[in-house]
Amino acid sequence: MSSPMTTTTHVGPRVVQGHNIRDPRLIMKEKHIDLNGIHEIWLNKNIRKSYDEIFGEAVREYNEKQKDPRRKIDDYYMKIKKSSQQHPCYEMIVTIGNMKNQPPPEVGKEIMREFVNDWERRNPNLILMSVTYHADEPGANHIHIDFTPIAYKNSRGMKIQTSFNKALKEMGFENKNGKYHETEVIQWTNREREYLDELCRSRGIEVFHPQAGKGVVKHLEKEEYILTQKIKELNAKIEKAASASRYVSDAKDFFDAFNQLCIDKESDPEFTKFKKLLKEKIEYEKELEKVMSIKTGKDIDFNVDNKKDPMSIEYIY
Repeated sequence: MSSPMTTTTHVGPRVVQGHNIRDPRLIMKEKHIDLNGIHEIWLNKNIRKSYDEIFGEAVREYNEKQKDPRRKIDDYYMKIKKSSQQHPCYEMIVTIGNMKNQPPPEVGKEIMREFVNDWERRNPNLILMSVTYHADEPGANHIHIDFTPIAYKNSRGMKIQTSFNKALKEMGFENKNGKYHETEVIQWTNREREYLDELCRSRGIEVFHPQAGKGVVKHLEKEEYILTQKIKELNAKIEKAASASRYVSDAKDFFDAFNQLCIDKESDPEFTKFKKLLKEKIEYEKELEKVMSIKTGKDIDFNVDNKKDPMSIEYIY
């Protein structure tokens, strides 16, 4: 019998579609991917078309009630994409074990298939957009599950809206005590991991979680503190950055850390402030790029929001 394994159901708002579906233009730059390795696309919807199908009627009904043309919604997908508080799509990365200790490939894949096949029953408010299986990277084999959260019971605005918190609340998750380690997202993520653990145990795989039990709250509080400190440090670097090319990598790290901490805080004023800061920096970079292009006669690629680059925002939901 193999030694016990850990399982993870990591959730975040950053979805890199090109990486997930193995777009050749993108993975050429990702040296860690084995081009001869196994990767499978189990589901891949066009998210823009899906938004029209899901929210189209609600948008039309909402617009018909608006007397002020400025309040009408032309493109709901772009409205959410440009929002500083919401995201068109979220992602869960599901992993069993690690590079040194994981189930046989077919067993692991079978568990992940069942996890996905039962998704709709468990998560009626989280509509699947894409599911990809990766066995071509270092570490344990895993799947990327991309989904759009939908809230159906809205008294204001559109009758159907995208909102992670509202979707989870409609599914029965509620942070009654207002504590960081009891947010709706954490409750739901833990529920999903417990279901994954059950699927593993049903196949004779022993599962353990080092942080489970008495010390979990302290662990989460420590994690929150570490992320908060990292955000402060990175924010200070971004503020002091003299040029766009120097702040780019720090900005990306900053948002990765901040998203981990604030994924479930759609109305957090700090999120809005930091988002505005980065947006200003990116706009500055675009202007700098134009000036440099004119002076040198060459395209300068800082790799942020450059639509010619497959790693640009166009490949991020």
